[in-house]
Amino acid sequence: MKFSASKFATTFLLLIISFSTLAQKRPSTKPFHDVVAQHRQIFDNSCIPMSIELVLKYHNKVSPDFYDLQKQWQNKLDGTFSNFDGKTIRGLKFKRQFDMPRGDSFPFNKLFSTIDNELKAGRKVIVSLPSGGGMWHMYVIDRKIEGGDYLAYSRANNMNTHLTLEYIKRWIFGVKGTDIMTYSIVN
Repeated sequence: MKFSASKFATTFLLLIISFSTLAQKRPSTKPFHDVVAQHRQIFDNSCIPMSIELVLKYHNKVSPDFYDLQKQWQNKLDGTFSNFDGKTIRGLKFKRQFDMPRGDSFPFNKLFSTIDNELKAGRKVIVSLPSGGGMWHMYVIDRKIEGGDYLAYSRANNMNTHLTLEYIKRWIFGVKGTDIMTYSIVN
C-alpha cells in the first residue's frame, strides 16, 4: 500500500492531534503533593481561586505558571464557592455542593459518600475548613487514608511550604458540616 506525501502528512498530523488531546484530558502523572508544591497562593484571601487553579494544574488544563483566577480575584473578602458554581473553566465544570446550614442535622453520610465517589472517579474535592480566628481556608482532598478518613493539601499566602491536613472528617464534624466544590470533565 502506497501513501502519498500529503496522505502521510495528514495521517501524522491527526496522530499528533489525537495524542495531544489525550494528554490534555489526563491528570498529571506527578503525585498531587508535587503539583501543590509548585503552586502558590498569591494574595491573602485568594484561597478559593488558588484551589481551583490547583485542580486545573493537576488535570493539565493550565500551565504551572497559571495564576489568572487569583489575579482576577485578588483579596476579595465576600467570595464563596458560589463564584465558581456552574462555571466551566478549561474543560472542567465546577459545582458547589452542601451549601446548607451546619449543625447536628447536617447530612454527613451523604457528604462523605460524595467525597468517596469523587475520589474513586479520579477527581479531587475542594473543601472549606476552619483556619482559626473565625476564618476559613480551602483545601483540596487528595485521597483516603487509614480509617476511611482523608488527606488534603493547600497553600497559604507567604508560606514557603505546602499545607498538609489529615483527618478531614474530624475537622468537618468539629464545625458541624461544610460545603465542597466538585467538578466534572466536560471535554
